[in-house]
Order: sequence, then structure tokens, then C-alpha cells
Amino acid sequence: MKNVCVLITFGISMLSFAQVGIKTDKPYPSADLELGSNDKTLILNRVLNTSAIANPVDGMMIYDRSEECVKAYQNKKWSKCLGKGLNSRSAISSISLSCSSATISPAPTSGKTYKGTLTIPYTGGNGSSYESQIVKTNGLSAVLPAGMFSQGSGNLQYSVTGTPDQTGNITFNVNVVGNTCSVASR
Repeated sequence: MKNVCVLITFGISMLSFAQVGIKTDKPYPSADLELGSNDKTLILNRVLNTSAIANPVDGMMIYDRSEECVKAYQNKKWSKCLGKGLNSRSAISSISLSCSSATISPAPTSGKTYKGTLTIPYTGGNGSSYESQIVKTNGLSAVLPAGMFSQGSGNLQYSVTGTPDQTGNITFNVNVVGNTCSVASR
């Protein structure tokens, strides 16, 4: 009996320091669990909404069925939808950037420190999200913070800073949820 207890104790202590791999013989050393399939995926728990989780802790992830997206619990709150709208066909097909109406204000001057705004109007907004973005060109950086499209029409506002290294038109090439736009200063 004593030998069985020693064997069980030894086995449990060995497992407590091991990584687990599914379809992989050598899981990554820093991971507790590594999935190694080339043709299968991980499915997160699918819950009605975040209120279904009684005692959430930082690091949890779920699929929220009410909003049809993945959410993570971090900093003691549930995130907004992760990636919702970024690649969805409905977000890409419905949103249209009005490149010809875009403006850079005020106009940048070569060699002088600049601070201004790049504004790109859009139509077909559907409440989906877009990622933050930085577009650099000719010594200037245009920064778009992550946000959500308004329903219908709205504007994307980039904060532009830097020191232009050329005279004449400066062109910013942007891509937001699959829509591309080239905007030149005038």
C-alpha cells in the first residue's frame, strides 16, 4: 500500500510541472496547453452573453452568442467584440469612403513642424468596429484611433503630426476595413 501511495504522489507531482500537448509531442515550454492540429480548431465556450459568467477573472475568453463575437475579460471588465466588423463581408461591402471629399487641414508646409487633421467622410456605416492605424509618409504620421463606425454617414479623424520633408502635395494612402483611399494635401 505504501508503494502505491508513493507512486501516486510521484505521478501527481510530475504532472503538475508538465505542459500538455494535444496532437503535439513537445508542447511549447511556456504554455500549459498547446493544440497541435493542422486541420482542427479551438472552440470557445458559447454563452448567451457575458452576464452568464458568474465570477469572471482576467484572462477569460468566450464567444458571446447575443453579439456573435469573441470577448475577453481584462482589467476587471469584458472587452468589446474582438475583431467584429474588421473582416466581415457586410462591413466591407456596406462602408464606402468618400475619398474625393477628404481633407487635410491646415495644409502642411515643408520643413515646418506640423499638427493637423486628416478627415475622411464615409457612408454606409453599420456600427462595426475598425482598428487603430498609423500611416506614415514624407515625415508625417497620421494616427487613427480604434473606434466604431456611426450608423449611416460619419467621418474618420486622423491626427497628423511631424515635419514634412517635401514641398507640394503629400499623399496619405489609407485602408480601412478593406476600403482604400489616397488623400493628397492641397
